[in-house]
Amino acid sequence: MKKQIAAAAAVIALSATCHAEGLRPVLGASLTGGGKTLVQVQYTDGNTQKIRSGGFVQLFGGAEYETDVLAFQGTIGYHVDDTNAKNGSIKFSRWPVELIAFWKANPSVRLGVGVRKATGAKITSSGAASNLGSQSFDSKAGLILQGEYLFATNWSGLLRFVREDYSVGGQTVSGNHAGLGVSYRF
Repeated sequence: MKKQIAAAAAVIALSATCHAEGLRPVLGASLTGGGKTLVQVQYTDGNTQKIRSGGFVQLFGGAEYETDVLAFQGTIGYHVDDTNAKNGSIKFSRWPVELIAFWKANPSVRLGVGVRKATGAKITSSGAASNLGSQSFDSKAGLILQGEYLFATNWSGLLRFVREDYSVGGQTVSGNHAGLGVSYRF
């Protein structure tokens, strides 16, 4: 985990020091939903929560190179779905690396297609949930379809669909998900 954080920090620091015209650092976040239920947790009060392979929060940072008609974005992120209680927690986390090419339909709308590789995918548990242990997942490169609306010079809203699969114990697990988020370019 420390290696992924260091890599993300290096990408952001490198992109912040670049002075090439059209090259800018980018940061963003999105809420995601979808995928397969990996674990269903039942609390002592009767409430339940599902940990899904396509949920729930993704944070990302990287760089973007923009021309008059096209933009190319490379990011490293942290994508997690988790649940926490006083006596334990369960988390499905991964570190996606993404490359997306955008076509500018007009000055405010961009349509993109890209690839994503979710590295370090695993379920971890602690406390009362520690009997689940820890389990690592292998990921396959996935497809990203993303639309963005630039509502200010540096801000955009995004809608994305991701098609990706994980494998664990000889089984394939769908991580397909949709996301809604924002990004900021410096």
